[in-house]
Amino acid sequence: MTPSEQISCIALSIMFRTRGRQLLELYRHAGSAAAIVSHADNLQAIVPDLNPQAFLIDETALSEALRRAEGEVEFAQKHDISILTPTDAAYPTRLLNVCPDAPLALFYRGNADLNAVHTLAVVGTRRSTQYGLDMVNAICNDLAAFFPDLLIVSGLAYGTDINAHRAALDNNLPTVGVLAHGLDTIYPALHSNTAARMVNRGGLITEYPTLTRPDGLNFLHRNRIIAGIAEATLVVESRERGGSLTTARLANEYSLTVMACPGRATDQTSVGCNRLIQTNSAALVTSAADVVRTVGWQVPKQTAAPLPSMFDEELNAEERIVFNTLTDEPRHFSYIVSISGLPVPTVLSVLSELEFRGLARQLPGSNWRKL
Repeated sequence: MTPSEQISCIALSIMFRTRGRQLLELYRHAGSAAAIVSHADNLQAIVPDLNPQAFLIDETALSEALRRAEGEVEFAQKHDISILTPTDAAYPTRLLNVCPDAPLALFYRGNADLNAVHTLAVVGTRRSTQYGLDMVNAICNDLAAFFPDLLIVSGLAYGTDINAHRAALDNNLPTVGVLAHGLDTIYPALHSNTAARMVNRGGLITEYPTLTRPDGLNFLHRNRIIAGIAEATLVVESRERGGSLTTARLANEYSLTVMACPGRATDQTSVGCNRLIQTNSAALVTSAADVVRTVGWQVPKQTAAPLPSMFDEELNAEERIVFNTLTDEPRHFSYIVSISGLPVPTVLSVLSELEFRGLARQLPGSNWRKL
């Protein structure tokens, strides 16, 4: 009996865990994983140009891998886990297109669309500061107002990762965590409650089967999935070295957009971000407006907020446009300029007029809100 495509993909992934690039290339030439397994003793029958010494499949090892793969399928069926292979419509298409060693099998528990139109990876240091937390919260909050379908991707780790997931959930955005271990556990355990919320509003995804330990190499290896799923990667705080810089490097190699939030020259948690910006490896962003402009997303037209009747007839066209960008929450000046589409001097003049008339208030940090 020919093994199913799912089982074959899992078995081959288990066998050739460190040869993902060669495995994906063989898979594309063979046409399916099941074909590879069925012709394991004579791969040249389906890939005539293959060097017979380049890819040898041990029969005993294959049998063991198939047995283990069957167990993974049973576990998945019991725990509402989807097993995504390259031919599945739900498999993240961008990852398959840009990543030369994209996994043949992904284990996914959740309900988010992994091919969402707007997808942003948010990564950074595990020792996030209040500045980093504030930046993540502000950017997610502002993006949610215009892109309620935005998918936030990160790695469920301490610091920036978990801040990004929680900020997404708080703003009712779907968020997916890419794990460095199987779906039979959550690491770190401290994030279990957040992970449970994510399953209902987003999801958890991994290339690793059950009983896989979350070791350091796995964390580095999974970063290619974070970078490859997302349309763009945003680094919020990074030390001189760290996994987030690996994610940024991979995103650059995939020709995807990379952005970074700057920090003070003396802040050790911003050394990596500042260097990304300095070397033109990332665009500098300080607000959601910068993200939108850098990635090139089109902001959907918003329904104009009702104005107080006593001022309704007194606002000219430009004043209405600027006023409608304001909410009860602080909005950065650059954000207002980007959304309004008006020149900077015009926006500045209009905001001053609105403040004078008691319709807007300037806050610290070039932020504004309506009254």
